[in-house]
Amino acid sequence: MRQSFFRRFLQTQFSTKSMVLIPIAVGINLIGGTLCSTLKLPLFLDMIGTVLIACLAGPWVAALCGLATNLFLSIVTNPVFLPFSIVSVLCGLVTGYLVKAGFFKNVFGAVITWLACTLTNAVSAAFITIFIYGGATGINSSSLFTAALIATTKEIMLSVFSTSILENLIDKGIVFLIAYWLVKKIPRRFSSQYAPLDKEYLLKSLKGS
Repeated sequence: MRQSFFRRFLQTQFSTKSMVLIPIAVGINLIGGTLCSTLKLPLFLDMIGTVLIACLAGPWVAALCGLATNLFLSIVTNPVFLPFSIVSVLCGLVTGYLVKAGFFKNVFGAVITWLACTLTNAVSAAFITIFIYGGATGINSSSLFTAALIATTKEIMLSVFSTSILENLIDKGIVFLIAYWLVKKIPRRFSSQYAPLDKEYLLKSLKGS
């Protein structure tokens, strides 16, 4: 039963149609991420594709998209991005499951999803920044703000988290605004082909097989 459920889970969550979307979503992420990294902007904008694919194909495909994005960014721009792969995976899962729960059907739900993703990103990224990079990564200009806070407060944890939450509120705000607008522009006849199946449907299908 467990093996059958796991096999059916993989088949439904990682369908051929869903996997085809991943290179497109990763490409969208790379454009935003590479641009911000090159210009040293205090933003990332590397999750637009992840949010889109979370809406179309579900949390696990979104998590895979986030992982692939960070792997590519670590190769083509900066190896610093590699440890942050876990952040992208977590954000893909959180966003995807909230979308499945119906939180992306209206503006209020999209705001809740944005805040949840922001908090997830800020906390996980702050821990990685502190314990792997000593408080600053040098990826963008926000590291200067973090350094200034550390010099003022002498509190590395508070300084890094404060920078991370502020940075992500703005960055993810732009990401979700763009993604929400794009999702509303996708024809229903297209998006319905990619609607992720939930656990209840899987269990019913297993009983009938």
